[in-house]
Order: sequence, then C-alpha cells, then structure tokens
Amino acid sequence: MHKRTDTLTALFAVFIAGPTLAQRPAVDDYEVLRASQERFRAVAAKLKPSLVRIETVGGAQPAAAQPREEPKPTEPDEEGPPPPPRLQNPFRDAPGSGFVVADGPTTGVVYSADGYIVTSSFNFVREPALITVTLSDGRRVAADLIARDQVRKIALLKIDATGLTVPEWGAVSELRVGQSAVALGLGFGGSDPSITVGIISALNRMRGNAIQTDAKLNPANYGGPLCDLAGRVIGICVPMAQRAGELAGVELYDAGVGFAVPKHRLDAIVETLMTRGSVYRGWLGFVIDPRAPDAVVILNIAEPSPAQAAGLRPGDKIVRANGQAVLHYGHLVQAIYMVPAGEQVTLEIERDGVEFSAAATLARSSELGPLPDLSEPFDPAAPVPPAPDEGPEEP
Repeated sequence: MHKRTDTLTALFAVFIAGPTLAQRPAVDDYEVLRASQERFRAVAAKLKPSLVRIETVGGAQPAAAQPREEPKPTEPDEEGPPPPPRLQNPFRDAPGSGFVVADGPTTGVVYSADGYIVTSSFNFVREPALITVTLSDGRRVAADLIARDQVRKIALLKIDATGLTVPEWGAVSELRVGQSAVALGLGFGGSDPSITVGIISALNRMRGNAIQTDAKLNPANYGGPLCDLAGRVIGICVPMAQRAGELAGVELYDAGVGFAVPKHRLDAIVETLMTRGSVYRGWLGFVIDPRAPDAVVILNIAEPSPAQAAGLRPGDKIVRANGQAVLHYGHLVQAIYMVPAGEQVTLEIERDGVEFSAAATLARSSELGPLPDLSEPFDPAAPVPPAPDEGPEEP
C-alpha cells in the first residue's frame, strides 16, 4: 500500500512539474526578440486606420502666470475718507510648466465612425486659428474643436466624415500592473505610427483618472493611444501632474512616468464636452496663512468666491477636504486638484475649536472677485490670527 502511494505521488509530481529542464527544447533568444518585434508592429498595423495626424495653424505661446495686480487707487467720497484698497483677483490659470509649445503635428484617435476625434488638450494650448486632421487614407480635412477638458487634458474634435474606423478598446478591469503597454503616435512624420514600449506601472493614478506607464510619451504622441499587445486601446496619452495647467506634466515625458486616460473615464469626459462644453480648473478663492506651515488656515477670501459662498472666514482651519485629512497645503491640493469648476467639494472646518462641514462649488478663476484689504499689515513673525469671536455657522 505504501509503495503504491509513493508511486502515485511521484507520478503526480512529474505531471505537475512537466518536462525537466534537460528535456525542454532550447529557447532561441533571437527568435523571442523577433516575435516581440513582430507583435509590436502588428499592434501598430491594427490601430493605424484609427489614428489621425493633427496639425494646427496660428495661435500664441501660452503666457506665464500673471503677476498680481496692484491695488487700484480709490477716491474719497463726500462723507469721509476713501475706502481701503482691494487687491485685484490674484487667481490666474497658468500653463503649469515652462515648456515651450512648438509648431508640429500631434496625434488623435477616432472616437466614433461619424467623425468625432479624441486627443489631448495639450495640442490646443496655443488657441490655434485652424486645425486639420489627416486620416489614414491620406485625406486631410478641417476640424472643429468642440471643447476641451483642461483638468483631465482631453479634447474633442469633429470632422465632416463618416465610416471611420473605431478601434477596439480594452476593459480597464482586465489591466494588471506589469503587463506590456505600447504607445503609438503620428507626430514625427511619415505614414506609419511611432512605437514606444513599456509596462503598465500603476493603475488608478491621478485620483482614478489615469493609468501610469513607463512607455516613453512625448508631445508628438500626446493624444495618441496606449495599447495592449492584442492591439486594444487602453487609454489616451496625456500629460498630467499634481498641479494645475494644461502643460503640467509635460516635463516628465522623458522620465519614464507617463499617463493615459482609460475608456470609462474618457466616455464620461466626452459626454460632458458634448453636452456642457469645456471643463476648467476649479478654484475655492482663498489664500492661506503662511505663518501656519503645519496647517491650512485661511488668511483672506476673494469676494465673490466659492469660499465666501460656503460661509468660510479668515482664521478658519481646514482639517479635511473630500474626506481626506488636511495637515498641510499639499494635502489640500491632492484632495481637490482634479475637481473641475462647477463641481462640489466638501470641507471640514475648525473654528473656535468646533468642527463643521461646508460644501463649496468650485469656480473658474475669471469668476472670482478681488481680495479685500487686510485690516492689519502682514507680519510673518506674528502668531496665527484667532478665529472670529462669533460661533460657527450652521453646517
């Protein structure tokens, strides 16, 4: 009995282990490499009919952040001295990078057979006067910029064409960290897409809006596809970073850190762009007190602003934003930097030792008013100003 059991165990072990190393055929490294190369070329060939080359004409180099405007002089009225000056709106959208945007073609992907094209908003920072799209069959047609999402870096174009080839999309649920990824682009000239290869290095990045890859992404293939080895699109390549600006993240393109917006996020973005128009960065409209490095304490609030509408006051301490603890300014940025104007954030505020909730609907920078003049001159050595004497407003 024992002998039979030992024999069955040995046979089972052989069955599980398979042939020994000595019995396995030798692997030709060159053949493996050649097979990989053929696979990459096959991916590019499969997706080529769904790729377009985008070219723009005109437009200006995006300006750097605008300097804060000086207070405008005020005139005395008949009843007394002039009112204190009001600082003009210091909240300005900036490119987010010192990258110089050059003229040159970029890449887009057919989104629908009736002429909608998705690409990166990066390609339109210069506000071009004319946009053209070259299809895989050589046709070159004018394109209309329907709208762009300046937060998730996606733009939607429309051309007068039908019967376009829509690519196959891969399900995000099937993606795994470590699997191969191929990035394609048409921004370098020629009729065939450029190819860079890497892996998916992380999922659910940028507050769930992006896939991360180490495949080299660059301005020439922003707006192009990130694909799996079956030739399915798994995302649209865009520059991203944890700060505002349509150019934020461009400087990472040669650092092995790239991002792509997956299909389920892209569908929601496209629907918004079609129905509501462009999406802009959201602002709360306050400045923080630099004398409180280990906390986020409000120093001044624009009038009007979402912060003012939510009942916030100078001296309030923000302890949580959208459920995330806020111990310093970086935490506040992480919690809301991907929330566009028009959407709501929930803040937990501490005032006079009492915590309460406040909901604020973010606004565009152009919708914010000026900062009122501070009643006391700013003194960096002074302690953090106390909260107002009044109790907290109702949540």
